[in-house]
Amino acid sequence: MFSSQIKNNLINQSLWQIFIIIGKLLRSSSREQLLLPLILKILKIRIVTNSELRADDDKHYTIAFGNTEYIKTGNSYVVGETPIGIKDRSNQEFTLFKPWISEVNNAELIGSKAVGFNEDGNIISPSTLPPKEYLNHRFEGGLPIITLFIKTIPEFKSIQFDTVCSLVNHWSKNYYHWIVDCLTRIEGVEYYQQQTGYQPLLIINSHPTSWQIESLKLLGYQPEDYIEWNISKAKVKKLIVPSFRRQGEWVAPSSLYWLRQRILSNLPISKGNQISYSPNIYISRAKASGRRVINEDEVMEFLKPLGFVSYSLEGKSFIEQVKLFSTAKNIIAPHGAGLTNMIFSPKNTTVIEFVTPWVSSGYFVPSQILGFQHGCLECHQSYSQKIRETRGDLIVDITNLKSLVEQFNLLIKS
Repeated sequence: MFSSQIKNNLINQSLWQIFIIIGKLLRSSSREQLLLPLILKILKIRIVTNSELRADDDKHYTIAFGNTEYIKTGNSYVVGETPIGIKDRSNQEFTLFKPWISEVNNAELIGSKAVGFNEDGNIISPSTLPPKEYLNHRFEGGLPIITLFIKTIPEFKSIQFDTVCSLVNHWSKNYYHWIVDCLTRIEGVEYYQQQTGYQPLLIINSHPTSWQIESLKLLGYQPEDYIEWNISKAKVKKLIVPSFRRQGEWVAPSSLYWLRQRILSNLPISKGNQISYSPNIYISRAKASGRRVINEDEVMEFLKPLGFVSYSLEGKSFIEQVKLFSTAKNIIAPHGAGLTNMIFSPKNTTVIEFVTPWVSSGYFVPSQILGFQHGCLECHQSYSQKIRETRGDLIVDITNLKSLVEQFNLLIKS
C-alpha cells in the first residue's frame, strides 16, 4: 500500500502533467503566460517587486548607489514612416531612480533561467527580468511554467552556493540584452564588493558564446570568477540582486558610460600589422536570419563613393566589433543587434537605421543618450506591407537613402 506521501507526490505529478500539456498548447498560440497567474495563485507564490525588495530592510540588505538620472530625447531624422516605438519616445523625458543592489539570504535559484526565490518561496522579480517585463505580473516568457514544476520536486542532491549573482535571464544569449541587461548590472556587483568586501561569484548561462566570454574578460573577469548555470535547482546563502539599468527602452546613461569606459580601457593593444577600419561603416546582415537588405549591392554602389565600407559582424570577435565601432563616425545599418556596439563609438557619431514601421526604439534611445545624430529610413519588404513582420528582409529606396544622407552632410568624405 502506498504511503500518503507517495500518493500526494503522484497527485502532484499528475496535476503538473496537466499544467505542462496546457502550457504547451498555449505556447503554440503565444498565450502560455495566460496560465501563469492561475498556477501562481494555486501554489500561493507571490512576486516580490523592486519596491518591496528595497523597502523590506528586515529581510533584505539593500544599498543604493549612483544618482537619479534624467533622459531627454529629441527627434530622429526620418524619411518615410516613423516607427511606432521611435515616435512614442521622441521629445520625451524620463526619470530613472537611483540604482541599488540587494542581498537576499537563504534564497533559491530554480529552472533553466535561474529564477530567484526568497526563503518564503516567493519570486524575486528583479532576479530575472527588467522592470517593464514584470509590470502587472506579465513575465513574457521569462518565467517558464516548468520552473514552478521544478520548485515542487523534492531535492535528491543538495547544491549550495555561498555568495552569488546570477546574470542568467530569458534573453541572456541575445547580444543586445547581454550587453545592456547583463553586463551593466556588474557595476552594482562591484559596488557591493567595495562596500562589503565580498566578491560574488557570477552565474552565467550554460554554453556561453565566445562574445560573452570575451566581454567578461574585457570587464576584468576570468573563468574562476564565474560559473555556467547547468543545473535545475540550487540553494544560495546570499543571493546578490543588482537592479536592472534598463526600464523598457530607457537605459541609465551612467551604465552605458561605465560599460563603455571599462571595455575601451581594457582593449588589448594591437602589435604588428594592425587592422585599420573605415570611420564610415555599413553593417551588412547578409548572413543573418532576417532583416537582410535584398538590394545591398545597389546600396553599396551608392555608399562606396562616399567612403563607406561594408562590414559583416558574423565571424568577428567581440574585441574586433568593439574596435570597429570605436573608430566609427558614421554608421549605417539595418535595425539589428549589431547596432548595440554604438555604445563604443565616439561622440558626435551619426547613426542611420534601415527600418520598418514596427521596429523598437532600442537603438534610438541610446543614440540620444550618447549624443549621436539619429536617422531612420523606412524600407519596403518583398511582400504585402499589411503583414506585420519585424524580421522580414528589406528593400532600400536609393533615392530616399540619398535624401537622408544629404540631411547629415555625409556626402563629404571623413
